[in-house]
Amino acid sequence: MVIRFFRGQKTKYEHEHRQLKEIAALLSQDFPDEPIYLLTNVLVANGELDCVILTKNGPLIIELKALKGTVRGSENGPWQVEAEDGKVPLPNLFIQAKTHRHDFIDKMKVICREHFPHIDEDQMKKMKSWVYFCSGSSYPEGQIDLRRVKWFHVVSADTFVDKFRFAESGYTLRQEDMDAIVSGLNLEEYSLGNGRKVNNGNGSAKEEGSGWSLSGRRVKILAGILLAILIISIVPPTHFLVVDAVQGTVTATGNLISSVTKDVFKSTTTEEESRDAIRYLNLVRGANGLQIIRFDPRLFQLAEVRAQDMSTYQYLDYTNPKTGLCADNLKTRFGISPGIYLGENAYGQWNGYTHGIEIAAINSWMTDTGNKRQLLKNYTDGAIACSGGYCSFIGLDQNLNSVGCQVGP
Repeated sequence: MVIRFFRGQKTKYEHEHRQLKEIAALLSQDFPDEPIYLLTNVLVANGELDCVILTKNGPLIIELKALKGTVRGSENGPWQVEAEDGKVPLPNLFIQAKTHRHDFIDKMKVICREHFPHIDEDQMKKMKSWVYFCSGSSYPEGQIDLRRVKWFHVVSADTFVDKFRFAESGYTLRQEDMDAIVSGLNLEEYSLGNGRKVNNGNGSAKEEGSGWSLSGRRVKILAGILLAILIISIVPPTHFLVVDAVQGTVTATGNLISSVTKDVFKSTTTEEESRDAIRYLNLVRGANGLQIIRFDPRLFQLAEVRAQDMSTYQYLDYTNPKTGLCADNLKTRFGISPGIYLGENAYGQWNGYTHGIEIAAINSWMTDTGNKRQLLKNYTDGAIACSGGYCSFIGLDQNLNSVGCQVGP
């Protein structure tokens, strides 16, 4: 049976698309007669699931990592990949897999109660959550006791099929159950080959641009406004309560609400946040045997303009396709000599600006070979800024000459 593909959002990264095609090919070859659904870019409470595979044996969550090497990491502490060109630091992938698993279990319980009560909710806890690396990668034994933590594995194309073949859940999903999951998650069917939406003929597939939806940031804004209205309507006029969603505190004010939640209207990186992100990047550079870089306020302003430009024109590239503007032909406006070399990394996420997006961008760039190479050049100065869901890192190398607008990482 042909594998069917469903998505919450379009895949933005080439390495994810490449690995999804690889997984689909492995499944098609070894399980040709089973109905299989691949769900991609599914948003849950604490992030986005790269891939969820639905079969008769239940869901399997897959986190995709476009890295090759020896993977080191356990339940506690950071992880890393020992690659040919050095060590690549990673966040704790065990905790990430565990969080994604709990989030998806919560989603499944709601769908289960409504559509297939014949499956016991406790059985859902047997759901598996794996991390998928490039072919040739290994995860040495003894780091996590996988006999006890049966839901977790680190796999690659070399080991995926063998592990997948024995991934039993203790219950059976019928095809109508899989359809109910797709419907309950509000996913659209698409073709992995060309990325286009598939119209299944019954009107359930979403039309591009039809209806309306709220981005993560708009939802926050709306929630903040509704919260303020609610507070005004129920609290005596002498004192109002203001909720700080970031700090989780409630404070009393005078007759007017003097502030709203920090994150509701915040959509751009501050200079201090950029400095913090460069400190983090310097830890990454140090782990790869590179010199640290200095934070440059001029590059921060340039990166901010670049991120705002991508957000305004809704593109993810090094040159604005409509105006032709790029970091190189904008740099003189910020006091940077026209002959100086600048390199840029660009990042985008569909759900808008979120707390910590600067660090998320750096981690994402480190998982892609081209972006990693660009990020770890011999820069002397740098800065990062994000606007909406777009980020730009600008690095400056005093020893190289300008090459014009950047074509690729």
